[in-house]
Amino acid sequence: MDATIGDPNTAWSVERAFEGRPQPGVWGQVTPRAMLIAILLGIIFCFVSLRIHMVVGIVPGLNMPTSVLSFYCLKWVVTLLRRCGIIALPFTRQENIFLLTSVNICITIALTGGFATYIIGMTSTVARTFADDIDPREIVEHVPTGQWMLFLFLIGLMGILSIIPFKEIMLIDYRLLFPTGTVTAHLINSFHTPQGAYVANLQVMALLKSFAGSFSWSLFQWFYTAGNDCGFQSFPAFGLELYKRRFYFDFSATYIGLGIICPILVNFSLLFGSIISWGFLYPYLESKKGQWYHTNSPTSLDGSNGYKVFLGITMILTDGIFNFLTLIIRASIDFYHKWQQKDSGMTNYSTKHTSLNYDDRKRNGVFLINQMPISILLSGYITFATVCSVVIPSIFNQIKYYHVAALYAFAPLFSFCNAYGTGVTDWSVAPTYAKITIFVIAAWVGKPDAIIASLVSCGITMAAVHCSSQVMQDLKTGYMTLTSSRAMVIGQIFGVIIGAIINPCIYLAFETTAKLNAPIGSRQSEYPCPYSGVYRAIGLMGIGGVKELPQHCILFCLIAFFITAAINFLRLVAQKKGWGVQNYVPSMTAIAIPFFTGSFFTIDMCLGHALLLVWTKINRQSAELLSSALAAGLICGEGLFQMPAALLSIFKVHPPICMKFIPSGKEVQVVDSFLRNLETPSRT
Repeated sequence: MDATIGDPNTAWSVERAFEGRPQPGVWGQVTPRAMLIAILLGIIFCFVSLRIHMVVGIVPGLNMPTSVLSFYCLKWVVTLLRRCGIIALPFTRQENIFLLTSVNICITIALTGGFATYIIGMTSTVARTFADDIDPREIVEHVPTGQWMLFLFLIGLMGILSIIPFKEIMLIDYRLLFPTGTVTAHLINSFHTPQGAYVANLQVMALLKSFAGSFSWSLFQWFYTAGNDCGFQSFPAFGLELYKRRFYFDFSATYIGLGIICPILVNFSLLFGSIISWGFLYPYLESKKGQWYHTNSPTSLDGSNGYKVFLGITMILTDGIFNFLTLIIRASIDFYHKWQQKDSGMTNYSTKHTSLNYDDRKRNGVFLINQMPISILLSGYITFATVCSVVIPSIFNQIKYYHVAALYAFAPLFSFCNAYGTGVTDWSVAPTYAKITIFVIAAWVGKPDAIIASLVSCGITMAAVHCSSQVMQDLKTGYMTLTSSRAMVIGQIFGVIIGAIINPCIYLAFETTAKLNAPIGSRQSEYPCPYSGVYRAIGLMGIGGVKELPQHCILFCLIAFFITAAINFLRLVAQKKGWGVQNYVPSMTAIAIPFFTGSFFTIDMCLGHALLLVWTKINRQSAELLSSALAAGLICGEGLFQMPAALLSIFKVHPPICMKFIPSGKEVQVVDSFLRNLETPSRT
């Protein structure tokens, strides 16, 4: 039973532990030092997130490392200022949450900005993976950086405005859990106690050590990459034949760190998918050339490429729609039960729940202070929706103002449904909303502008739905740490601004380091962007642009559909019944990703998880406490090395050595002969 206000001894109270500390005002929470650190951490984590998103397609939650570093950086800055004799405001958890909120939204902009999905899907690089002859009207080769920044700012801001009017309903009326936001709040609250600060210091030391090792290893590898397919990244650990099948270990600290963070089902689902596709299925399909298909083109959809593309898309779409329907049903049932209780506001809630404890009453009081009127929020949303309906078509002329207006008319409904589902299950299905939008808009527009228009609409929907769920997670964290909701909204808007500015610049840095013969989005690139092809293919399906497929392709897709649906149904029943088999049911989306990208990163990730299992066996407490911090350091170290690598490339400083592997026999003799000729001085 809940503790009453008059009897604080019946339950432990978080807020009573902080009762003696002053409550800062809004501008005591929104500080210049927090803003500066938010920019720094935003650059770091956006670099890391974008690199992972462009290679793997699956980005793990980075809440723990962002929470630890935001606490540690602010604490270090305050300590430094005081040692220098500068009077500094006290370091509070509310300022910590403002900083963390800004960084989280900045990362969200990186993941919804299209850098690895719909923007790349517009390019000729991705278009050529579906057809040899491309209609130039279905391509946007380059979006000017300034326009891209404006586009990201508008769609990110609309994501915030679409959900803010519902924050009181979700957090106070229906008291949704928002598990990630709740866990982050507990983490920050604990950090601001002596014991929690000690744990945070341990985690930061582990992160910094692994960061230094990862950065140094990346620098060492760079010296051997003076050419295509050179260096440790192309090390044929399992032989040259498997290397041709993209099955090798590439010594990447990033993917080893990812394997430590990602659940075991994701890691081994990726490995299983890579073995099934590149190990068995693709060689079998290649053996059917001349029987099931006759084209030699590696990109035409009526050749072997048709199987590869549509098998992966079938599994991803089926998995996404199944999860989407599951979430909608669960959220609807939960909403119906809460509606039956008729908790229509704070007054009714306080009247019916007289045992509301001290913490909840304190949090409700702070949260409801300085609430903005609904009329102002609605007016702001309508105004910015109107601006977007004019500005976005001027950036992408393939989409019309009425398409944008229609999307923003439905955006609040989509945002509410997804945020409510996230509050109940901690599960956002924003990509599924985006894929459905692609299909609908492509069918609505028709040729020749349908592909680009549908991909732009995908970005609008993705930002609105995904940003809104992140906003509510952060508001839940702010609610549980007595952070002003006004300060939280300022932090979210500031996060959108820095995200819209730095993310296109980071993308340009990646574009600079990409190999000339393997640009971003190509299957041979170190940044293949697996989802970019998926999104473009859905647009092609929406306009009926896929008419000729190789023999038995539809049959393979039907088999993949039924297998995916059956596995998802098995997982759902196992979770409902509490069967132990639920811990061994694979993720079908994770299985599908290697169908597009290859197998190399899956081996690294499984190795990372194997190391975690060994660590847990040796010292479980140490592994649970420090593994996420260690993984974050590995990921950040290699990810941030791309910054100096890009600068070196800009200044024409290239690696001095190419380390390449070739098969034995005549190839070795040819290379040796060539090298001997190079060493022979020329005669004049």
